[in-house]
Amino acid sequence: MTDSGSGPASASVSDVLAGVQIVDCDAHFTEPPDLWTSRVAAARKDEMPVQRTVDGATAWYLDDRLWCAIGGNTIEQGRRKVLGEHIIQPWERIDAAAWDVSERLNLMDDMGIHTAVIYPNAVGFSSNHIFAIEDPMKRAEVLRLFNDFYVDLQKESDERLLPQAMLPVWDMDFTVNEMERLMREGMRGFILSDKPQLMGLPELDDDYYAPMWSLANDSGAVINFHIGSGASRVVKDDTQELSKKLARPADTGQSEPFWGSLYWDSFGPQRRLAVLATLSYMSNARIIVNLCMGDLFDRYPNLKIASAESGIGWIPFILEAMEYQLDEMVTDPEERSIQRRRPTDYFRDHIYVMFWFEHLGPQKMLEDIGVDNILVETDVPHPTCVYPGARERFAKAMDHLDRSVVKRVLQDNAAELYNIDLSK
Repeated sequence: MTDSGSGPASASVSDVLAGVQIVDCDAHFTEPPDLWTSRVAAARKDEMPVQRTVDGATAWYLDDRLWCAIGGNTIEQGRRKVLGEHIIQPWERIDAAAWDVSERLNLMDDMGIHTAVIYPNAVGFSSNHIFAIEDPMKRAEVLRLFNDFYVDLQKESDERLLPQAMLPVWDMDFTVNEMERLMREGMRGFILSDKPQLMGLPELDDDYYAPMWSLANDSGAVINFHIGSGASRVVKDDTQELSKKLARPADTGQSEPFWGSLYWDSFGPQRRLAVLATLSYMSNARIIVNLCMGDLFDRYPNLKIASAESGIGWIPFILEAMEYQLDEMVTDPEERSIQRRRPTDYFRDHIYVMFWFEHLGPQKMLEDIGVDNILVETDVPHPTCVYPGARERFAKAMDHLDRSVVKRVLQDNAAELYNIDLSK
């Protein structure tokens, strides 16, 4: 593994990261063109999602309709990151490391990354587009085949790529069966939408989800919440048009009127994207606050939650605000009795957050957040990915810290959370 990119001199980077095997806790693997068609009989290929290039733009189609974009890809052939773009088009321009296992492992070696926790790309970060398939039989098959692909991905990479599987939470029996099946195959965790109500389902603390939470609690499987997940069929239709205007995948989980209220109409598409990206990093505040203000962790005391691509700089304020507002606002004895512990206690014992491009958070806030609660990510191959020069950036952000802290944040927390064998 080599050091590359700008930052501290190679020797100082090596000193800061000596003995550390970096675990990237949020990277995206772009869905290859034959993901679904290679897993069904030839006569049924037309029933599955297929990739097509129309007028120079590659996208996924289902039932002869545009289904979703090809996902955020900013590293083109030759391993060059393209700034100012979100979706390199057409498909042939994308570097194979986005979707080929061998090439991705080579890229990780070049970046100095030992293991990468993998999330979807084109299909959204929590079954977004799969939930929009109206035929329940087809929806179930598309999801199951996607998870089969993830099983193969983990095995082919010799467990250096650890995909987090999708859950069909519209059917709780199916969800539990899928969790059990995938854990038998060695999968470590699952991704959920933090907004199931947008799909007509109960909120996550409802008894409906008890079998899912119980299984995660008892098995040690990680439940991951990635920003930008969860949407209804109507919202998906709205964002199809918005994604064309912004040249970005329709995975935001919000309709055009909502997003339009977040940026000034005078902004161009690149500046709009920058505004949306900046604001989206803190969108997981909702799930973190609700988890720490409720009793879910009392009911499931072994549950572990990861907040992906959400940054860490805002976490100290949220923790402080929860503590203050609990005392200021929740005075009724019956309401007070819902929780056995303080919000910060729940956070410390159950929730992990991660940084990538930040310097302020890792330099000044680690103790306030909790050293044992922090992970690191690269977000490859998305627009905000720290590529090239991930090692240099991490070393610069952490060069003032004790070696044991650096190792814990960049390696040990993730290895313990996802049960990673670092000897591979």
